Amino acid sequence: MKPKLVGEVGFSEWTNDNKLRHPRFEGLREDKNPKDVVREG
Repeated sequence: MKPKLVGEVGFSEWTNDNKLRHPRFEGLREDKNPKDVVREG
């Protein structure tokens, strides 16, 4: 499986067990290539 779309997800913070707290879908990012996406730190 290869990613074809990029979605933007907003959230309040990362939890101690590396999960998103209060995630919300904010839309698709047609200006981003899936290969360029990295985890926000």
